[in-house]
Amino acid sequence: MAFRPGAYQALGGFQPVPCGEDAALLDDAGRAGLRVRRDPGMVVATSSRRLGRAPGGMAAALSAIDHHGAPSMPHPRGAAWQYRQQAEARRIWAGLPDSFVAARFGDRIGLTGDHVIGVARDCPNAEAFAMRVVPALPDIPDVTLVEAEHALATLENQLCEQAV
Repeated sequence: MAFRPGAYQALGGFQPVPCGEDAALLDDAGRAGLRVRRDPGMVVATSSRRLGRAPGGMAAALSAIDHHGAPSMPHPRGAAWQYRQQAEARRIWAGLPDSFVAARFGDRIGLTGDHVIGVARDCPNAEAFAMRVVPALPDIPDVTLVEAEHALATLENQLCEQAV
């Protein structure tokens, strides 16, 4: 992870949580309207230790896989839906506080137009608005890693077909 010193200080740095401080900092950055880039080309090497300092950290996750097999996770269609709605939220940002635009978008994500406008008022830019206004898709079933990988491949094929 890389931050400009001023951005890191404005966010308050890493929070004192038992684990997941990196993910929390990225979430805080997005909600503050900072651009968060997740580069799929980046590769990270981690320790393979099974005893670690942080309960719920990487060592605990690896130990759980050893004892219980691969974890389940929410179906990727929930994340795909959320990413699409966030892209739409960034697109409509300039058109707010138009109540018609807000109502149409609110209908898509399960909020009222007034709620959408209220969230927009508290956001410094389109990125902050997108991160704050779009909820997670409810009732997404958990699937195995193999099922998630298959679903991602299917989503990728559909997007490639749409692009052609």
